[in-house]
Amino acid sequence: MAKKILLVDDDQNTVKYLSVVVSEHGYEPVTAGDGSEGLQKAKQSSPDLIVLDVMMPKKSGFVLFKQLKNDDQFKDVPILMLTGVSGILDELDDRSDEDSEKPYDSLRQTLRKKIREMREEGLIRPEMFIDKPVDPDSFIAKVRELIGG
Repeated sequence: MAKKILLVDDDQNTVKYLSVVVSEHGYEPVTAGDGSEGLQKAKQSSPDLIVLDVMMPKKSGFVLFKQLKNDDQFKDVPILMLTGVSGILDELDDRSDEDSEKPYDSLRQTLRKKIREMREEGLIRPEMFIDKPVDPDSFIAKVRELIGG
């Protein structure tokens, strides 16, 4: 029986892409389009690995991550966090001296702080942050490291 990987992302192209990648390597993809649906699918499917997008409607990846890790059913399930935020933040930093970007300085700082805190946070932290676009070989190597296959 194939190991299940729950893919939670509001970007349907990313979900389709990762579904193909995991399927081609013998894993069973289970998909969700937002954090609320992701929690439902996690409870229904008992995945071996969960992949969460950081920025999603209804329930962010950060919120869902904390909920899952505080639930006995999922506390030992590895979680990978996907983020397009790093690249976007770098791009916005290049334009930070533009007047139109000034109001977003505090938002960028808050996002960086949250990501840094989650990376450094004791026992409750994602196994890895993966930047979008996702390199399929690196992604599958990390999946194999975490759940075998």
